[in-house]
Amino acid sequence: MSLTACGGGGTASIPWPGHEGESPAVNYAAAQAAVQELNYYRAMASAPPVTLDYQLSLACQLHADYMGLNHVSLRDVGLAAHQESPGMPGYSAVGAAAAANSVIYQGVGPVTAVDNWMSTFYHRLGLLDVNLGRIGFGSSGQYQVMDAHRGRLSAGEEQQAVALFPAPGMSAVPTSFVTEIPYPIPADTSLGVPITVEFSGPYGLIIELAQAELINDLSGIAVPCYVQTPGEPFLPGWDYPQVICLIPRDPLPRGARQRVVVSAEVGGTPWSADWTFTTR
Repeated sequence: MSLTACGGGGTASIPWPGHEGESPAVNYAAAQAAVQELNYYRAMASAPPVTLDYQLSLACQLHADYMGLNHVSLRDVGLAAHQESPGMPGYSAVGAAAAANSVIYQGVGPVTAVDNWMSTFYHRLGLLDVNLGRIGFGSSGQYQVMDAHRGRLSAGEEQQAVALFPAPGMSAVPTSFVTEIPYPIPADTSLGVPITVEFSGPYGLIIELAQAELINDLSGIAVPCYVQTPGEPFLPGWDYPQVICLIPRDPLPRGARQRVVVSAEVGGTPWSADWTFTTR
């Protein structure tokens, strides 16, 4: 998945401790800034912190450098940003592997990239997984690349949990959806911040009979939303069997407390959640 934005830039490069003088240089300052911001959100969602992995970050750095060398425009190439072409400047099999397993941002620095990924639907998925232990991060000028996939615990080691976001009691929540590629509701370009319920644990957990509603907590009036449940994706081919998502049809009002009510059968057992958050 790729995501674009305008303006902004990267973070001053500091070599990775213990790997000074190696080529390519992995931007440790950018990676540190990104992981700290991600862990801020993970703490809100009661997920354990992740650590930086040098090898994963080296791969992400290679792909970030590849995009910079080839002046890749995510707005123009879309999902092709998750590939590298042999023979192009900066191509490597390691960088291509990172491209296929990472979220990518163009046009902002590392911290803002993480903030904006958290205000999307597809790019947020997996970032709050309790079974994610390590991430990789590469930064090259306006290009930010984060691998939050390959550092997940091995099969058989996973814990089962659910990540609610915006998290219960969270304040200063953005009101609007940040544009991403793919875009979940092509016919509607003015959406509110997505609300996600993501069940982590062993893949194959069956979620059935899902229902979800967003309510203005002051007025008690339901907020019109697009809803994705397992088997009913927003886009063909983009189903997530362990995810429930609500996307408000319009940006949410500022300074308003919102109530989320969700229920489902999870592995044959009734499950529900009822929580509030407040927009900034």
